[in-house]
Amino acid sequence: MRTAAGLPKTAEGGASLLETLVAFGLTVAVSAFALSLFTFHQRLARAQLDDAFLQQAQRTAHRELRRSLRGAGRGGIVRRMPGEEPRPELVAFVEKDVAPGHPVGALAAAEGTDVLVVRGVMNGPLYWVEESALDPASGRGWVEVRAETAGGLSQPLSMLQDAGETGDDALLLVAAAGATHAVAPITDIEASGRGRGRMLKVHFHGDPSRGPIAAAYVGMSSGGVWPAGPMMAVDRVGVLEEWRFYVRPGDLGSGRGSQLAKARFYPGTEIAWRRRNSSLSQPIADDIVDLDVTIVRAAGGRRFTAHLATTARAGEPAAAALRVERTASSVVRLRNLR
Repeated sequence: MRTAAGLPKTAEGGASLLETLVAFGLTVAVSAFALSLFTFHQRLARAQLDDAFLQQAQRTAHRELRRSLRGAGRGGIVRRMPGEEPRPELVAFVEKDVAPGHPVGALAAAEGTDVLVVRGVMNGPLYWVEESALDPASGRGWVEVRAETAGGLSQPLSMLQDAGETGDDALLLVAAAGATHAVAPITDIEASGRGRGRMLKVHFHGDPSRGPIAAAYVGMSSGGVWPAGPMMAVDRVGVLEEWRFYVRPGDLGSGRGSQLAKARFYPGTEIAWRRRNSSLSQPIADDIVDLDVTIVRAAGGRRFTAHLATTARAGEPAAAALRVERTASSVVRLRNLR
């Protein structure tokens, strides 16, 4: 009599250990492949998203740089007096490949990047002057600007009034002849009237002995001195600004990445503008790690162009395969440097 143990094995008896191990291995392999495929697509989506963010950041950076460079020299600060060469370095110049810790006021620019310095009447109008007076001996004087000129032209006075409240903002005075200018600190503003009849009387004092700001302003006037004689008839005025564009390095402690920023200074000085506490670090675009600017003078010497290039980077700093990097460039013509 045969026992149950001696009966041959049938299919209903279940899978063997080898078959179980093979099935388990296949399941693990398929799961690992699916996980790696998911991870790949996740990283690809992250890289595409990073690239889109970098593209937008560079658009923002170049738009602001081009806008500011187009305003460089606006108001005629670069114009020469008879017999003198123009001074384009007064309104746009580049500090190339700065060293570690290069100061931008109390902050620093990233090593190896460029710092672009731009001056001009960039964010406000050039005001037509109704009346003016100047004492050549003391350098004191005033100009009257109305919200509506005698010819019916409307002039928004808000920026000029704000400059007077700040103190020491640079007033650019343009002579009626158009080829001579002076720069002096605003000392006081008197406001009167309302609406179209509103008028500002802007007082200035150009004596360089008043301090480093006044001395720097005189150096930017026509001929590098106070042009008392030619400035007896003032045609237009504007608020002269100086902006410095630089790459601010990231801060691992706060998690802030590298960014393109701008800082405002009193023109021709190393003194930060006092109206805003954040005047040294106004962010423009995140993830910008390099700024390269070259100002090119044409062969004839009368035309200038600025070539701009930025590099943006995002992703994991510790893993090169996970980093995304973009480079963008643009060219802008500097119309006010002639």
